[in-house]
Amino acid sequence: MKQVVIIGGGPIGVEAALYGAMAGLDVQLFERGQLCENVRTWGHIGLFTEWKRNRSPLAVRLLHELGVELPPQETTSSGDELADYVGQLANLEALRGRIFLHTEVVGLTRERVLKSDFADDPRRVQAPFRLVVRDESGERVVHADCVIDATGVYATPNPAGNGGARCPGESANQSRIDYALPDVLGRDRERFANRHTLVVGSGHSAASTLRSIGDLMHDFPQTRVTWVVRRDVPPHGAPYTLAPDESSPQRDELHRRANEMANDVRVDFRPRTVIDDIEYSNGSFRVVLNTVEQGEVRRREIACDNIACHTGFRPDTSLWRELQIVEHPATGGPFSLGEVLLTANRRAGVGLSTGYAERQTTDLKDSEPPIENVGDERNDERLLLQNEPNFYVVGIKSYGRDAGFLMQNGFRQVRDVYKIITKNTDFDLYEGTLD
Repeated sequence: MKQVVIIGGGPIGVEAALYGAMAGLDVQLFERGQLCENVRTWGHIGLFTEWKRNRSPLAVRLLHELGVELPPQETTSSGDELADYVGQLANLEALRGRIFLHTEVVGLTRERVLKSDFADDPRRVQAPFRLVVRDESGERVVHADCVIDATGVYATPNPAGNGGARCPGESANQSRIDYALPDVLGRDRERFANRHTLVVGSGHSAASTLRSIGDLMHDFPQTRVTWVVRRDVPPHGAPYTLAPDESSPQRDELHRRANEMANDVRVDFRPRTVIDDIEYSNGSFRVVLNTVEQGEVRRREIACDNIACHTGFRPDTSLWRELQIVEHPATGGPFSLGEVLLTANRRAGVGLSTGYAERQTTDLKDSEPPIENVGDERNDERLLLQNEPNFYVVGIKSYGRDAGFLMQNGFRQVRDVYKIITKNTDFDLYEGTLD
């Protein structure tokens, strides 16, 4: 029986463990913290996608067989509700004794084989993976035939500084900066009420924090915002482009509210601006802004009480250091999938940071694949294959810095990984429902 180790206890990691267990494989899952710990950091935020897109057919069937009543398919959830649902999966009989929380993988290699050994050589696959795991009792070694990395990206946010690196003063003050979504209307209310907040970013996270601060302004009118966006605004003059065919009312409302906030007198909206320096003293920040205005660079200083840095996330690839993994130079994730994502985004007219709502037209080479085929290519199971045999990256981490991942992409990846592991192209515990 093949031994499969999954690293990461988020929604896709637990799904991968459940699928493997139901396939009759020897599955173990290691999570360095609590189950869905990263999801809990934004648990107060609502998702755009409905439950029908965030639950797999296999999981729904198993829970229904136990008489578990699930929320209607067409409704949406908060992050906390999604984490609670994943907890229900982890308690299924199939996963009993297979999930190890507060257990960190601190080393991942092959037994007696170095990164430099047996490149493109079938002898490499003969050496099992060797994982050093650490829990409260100490460190131990676990061996596996296959490893699935589902660790996500939320523990490694992008810095606020100019060019994507930490600016002077950012490292010293990182514990004071909100990289995760603050609960502005809940537990963090006092920090934001009648205070000045610097919001950095132009994705959905930035829009969510701005909307919450806007709601707070009704009761606390002295609340102020400086909103920094490194790009220019689109030709229509608003930060977010409203899609006439928007499929999500929640996303449409979020973009509208963010656009309104950009025009609020209490919001200093600054496009073409980056962060050059951060200092903290006597309870407040001093931040140096670098803005391009009429072709000239101008530096300004502002004082603020909070910094909400919503500049996206990047994969932590340190786990792969001793494996033969080829990273994509733009996404930071696995190379083959990164190339397909890059093509898909270029055809959509967006960058890899797809949270930025404006779509621009782009002239593409005739040799590139037709746009209608790009979606299918992203779900090609061959993209899961790495130079390192039997090692797979699934979930949002596989997309690297690209913000376009959806849960259904992860479910397809899980299904296809086990087709590869079992060497059975017809093996599908979802019974064709994702096709």
